[in-house]
Amino acid sequence: MPLLDGELCIKNKCYKCCIETEMILSYSDLIRILSAGYALHFFAYFDGKYWRLRNIQGKCVFLDKNGLCKIYKIRPKGCKAYPVIIVETDSEKICYIDKEVCPLHEKMTDEEIKRGCEILKRLLRELGEY
Repeated sequence: MPLLDGELCIKNKCYKCCIETEMILSYSDLIRILSAGYALHFFAYFDGKYWRLRNIQGKCVFLDKNGLCKIYKIRPKGCKAYPVIIVETDSEKICYIDKEVCPLHEKMTDEEIKRGCEILKRLLRELGEY
């Protein structure tokens, strides 16, 4: 059962990645969510460099009372890739598994890690940072 498709998260009732999220939103993420009828100020804020998902009472604005994502089918690219994240070193950006937050990270296959990394590279390209 793959992790990136969310099945393991739902089965284990895990939504730790949705707590105090700092998820960066791409332009296409913003358009997709706006097109679904959500107001920009409801779900996003600009931190001076990036648009990011908003938290309400410490949880992603789209996390429902059952721990499920209200916009799962149109969720941001960064959410689709998680727990794969990009870590910036002095000389490069590398894909890394967020072992500190995701309790299910050990269930990821090599193929999923590669897929998550590709999603994040596309996100960074869209942001003009890769």
